[in-house]
Amino acid sequence: MKEVTLKKYLIQIADKLTPESTLEDVYEQLSLLSDIEESEQQEKNGETFSQKEVENISKEWLR
Repeated sequence: MKEVTLKKYLIQIADKLTPESTLEDVYEQLSLLSDIEESEQQEKNGETFSQKEVENISKEWLR
């Protein structure tokens, strides 16, 4: 994760904090945003599976 993106995410999270928020809440939100960013990048790079590919892979896992 780039430094600029990290700062953007932390500011975004900080704006939504409540007095009851914990450090774990912040970590979970940061992790979620990072995962979303990674997924979007994978999609841009064509690193996704079709529905049919997922079905075939799932069948192998369920053996």
